[in-house]
Amino acid sequence: MLDELRKPEYTGENRCWPCTVLNAIILLSACAGVIKLYPGTRTRRLGVASAVGIVGGAAIALRGYLVPGTPQIAPKLAARLSPKPRPPAETGSLAGEPDEDVGERALSALLEAGIVHAVGESLHLDEGFRTDWRDEMTTLRSGNLGAAVRNASPSLVTTESVNDDEYIVVTTDGDEIENERWLSRPVAIAEVAATRALDEYDIDPDVRVQSASALRAFLNDCPVCDAPLKVTSADNCCGSGTSSPLAPPDEVLACPDCDQRVFTF
Repeated sequence: MLDELRKPEYTGENRCWPCTVLNAIILLSACAGVIKLYPGTRTRRLGVASAVGIVGGAAIALRGYLVPGTPQIAPKLAARLSPKPRPPAETGSLAGEPDEDVGERALSALLEAGIVHAVGESLHLDEGFRTDWRDEMTTLRSGNLGAAVRNASPSLVTTESVNDDEYIVVTTDGDEIENERWLSRPVAIAEVAATRALDEYDIDPDVRVQSASALRAFLNDCPVCDAPLKVTSADNCCGSGTSSPLAPPDEVLACPDCDQRVFTF
């Protein structure tokens, strides 16, 4: 039974301490509320509070959290409160969460537009598009990247540049932390530049941003520093990004000079 309750992706070496601290605070607040508000004698209130504390503490110890959703919220909250905000283990994309159906539409659109060519079982980027894309990246390096991200986003967003422009934090639906996406500078430059280069092609705006995200797999050089990119293990550049300690590390396309992943395969 205990094995069913355990969440190894959130405990042991994988324990998220901001999440643990947040859940402990919530648990202590709940116990204090029981002592103050629960009907009955003081002895009964202390007994109920102790039971809540034991059950809640066991949940935090076994699962890493008590309140569902806090593993996603707590790291972002800690990053916001830190003097130097730390990005989450997995940075995001203009396209948001991966969507298999939209991804297939994006690939089909790129093939139909001649931006990507199928050669046997391999896909190759059109060199003319690559040149246009690279020109847009060069322009973006010296501009206001946050404003460029806002203009390229398919929905209304706010942006914040953090850690000396190393990341652009994108927020939708107001200022809710759970809706944040952290875009590394290489990803932001590559995707915004791709959407601009795609303006010349007849691609549905609904899939243009998703297409820009997929195009990162075809990069040869870093969008920020022009260093040659390498296919490597995430363990060797910027953290595994896997949800399970038993899972192999992600294979990524990364810049060794910037120590940033550009695409996760």
